[in-house]
Amino acid sequence: MSHRKPHIAAGFSLIELMVVVIIVGVLAALAVPTFVNYIYKSRMSEATNFLGDIRQKQENYRSEFGQYANVGATWTPTGTPGTGKMAWPAPASIPEWTQLGAHPDGPVRFQYRTEAGDPGTAMAGGCATGTTGNSTDFWFMAQAQGDLDADGTMVTVEACSNTDTLWISSPKGWD
Repeated sequence: MSHRKPHIAAGFSLIELMVVVIIVGVLAALAVPTFVNYIYKSRMSEATNFLGDIRQKQENYRSEFGQYANVGATWTPTGTPGTGKMAWPAPASIPEWTQLGAHPDGPVRFQYRTEAGDPGTAMAGGCATGTTGNSTDFWFMAQAQGDLDADGTMVTVEACSNTDTLWISSPKGWD
């Protein structure tokens, strides 16, 4: 007498496997755009943090010298920003930035510039709030620009002395 156990089929049917694959595909399709947006937002934090540092350095400069530092309209670092990082120039090659005391901790994804003016002079093309230089006060404007997804469209972030608000050219400039 042999005692055989009944054979029970183990495993999954093809339909069950297809259902699982479809569910995983739908979840991935929903997760990838959210993840990409998260990556771009984290890259934007470089610009907002460094513009905050520039704002603080400009206020320190004004406390010491009675006016804001005019670093100039030239973008630093030079070159076209893309999806990679660019090295910040050596201090000797950018004396205005060195005098201001603002420099990032390492390579950057954005280019930066900061201009300043005397009372009564207009802000040169920046500060999207539409204001011009106050006739009784000194002013500065700092900008960051970057191309986070290498599509040729720049995202611009601005900070100005007349407001604590940062302006971003498009909340989703990387679309």
